[in-house]
Amino acid sequence: MTTDTVLFAEAPDGTRLPVIDLSLPQFAVPDSPQAVAELEAKALEEQRQRGPVQRAAMAVMLKAMAGQSRLIQALQDARGGFLSGTATYVMKLGAENLVPPYASEIDRRVAETPIVVAMRLRLAQVATLLSEALAPVLAGNLRPLVILEIAGGPSPDALNALIKLDRQGLLAGRTAQILIYDLDTDGPAFAAAMLKALRTGPLRDRDIALNHIPGNWSDRAALTQLVNGLPGDAVVAATSEGGLFEYGSDGDIVGVLEALGSRVNIVTGSVTRDGELNKLMRREASSNVIPRGLERFSALIAPTGWTIARSEGAVLSDQVLLVRS
Repeated sequence: MTTDTVLFAEAPDGTRLPVIDLSLPQFAVPDSPQAVAELEAKALEEQRQRGPVQRAAMAVMLKAMAGQSRLIQALQDARGGFLSGTATYVMKLGAENLVPPYASEIDRRVAETPIVVAMRLRLAQVATLLSEALAPVLAGNLRPLVILEIAGGPSPDALNALIKLDRQGLLAGRTAQILIYDLDTDGPAFAAAMLKALRTGPLRDRDIALNHIPGNWSDRAALTQLVNGLPGDAVVAATSEGGLFEYGSDGDIVGVLEALGSRVNIVTGSVTRDGELNKLMRREASSNVIPRGLERFSALIAPTGWTIARSEGAVLSDQVLLVRS
């Protein structure tokens, strides 16, 4: 079933937010090589123009505007740490899809910045990589499908991968499950609410379950136990958009990939770039993201038996599809 109607789901803070469905034009983001290059050039130029005086003035201005913008307040709260799952999700909605209390004029301007648009593109690229890698594995069979979200929070990448797969006729008659392995509780709760909404629309009549498994990606033993307990006949993919490969330590990444082992067929995620733009942005605020870049990331994961099969760039990060070598 296809529909051009935007669905809504209740977030943990009680706000009814649009459900991101990348098959709808309302959520489309330009993704041609030219569009991506122009977005990156604009972001880089903005950062190059900010000298010490401009950065200091910007910091004062943002602090003053925090009371008028929920998104700026979230960014201020995340300085030197993590952006909340709900705030990250809202930024991926796009300026025209914002709803109160995230719909002030300042919020809209934030949502239109190149860096935030890049977050939307990151989501679209991971969902596409995941669905396109799964499609040939699922074709011609009705094996169960499990998507393991590692620190996935609201998990729009997995949900949109399922929408894409269903549009290809690959979910009918098949059981599917999203397992969210995450310490957070709000994000997975919102993911469940979004899935409930989607089952009234594009995922109607599909046998899809969603479960939250509290866990830390540093706990290799717990993750190994979870993976080993998955159905033996299932097709299993793991994904972590804006998560493990950007914030995890080298040891965390290696540990997770080794825990996934040969039981997982496909892994997708985003890797922070190590180029000029990220270096310039780090002048303004500390961040827990680790700008490895693809070369360093590829060397890191090589001993685990995983390799980069495909990558797509989106300004601040490269989205990767990993397969076992």
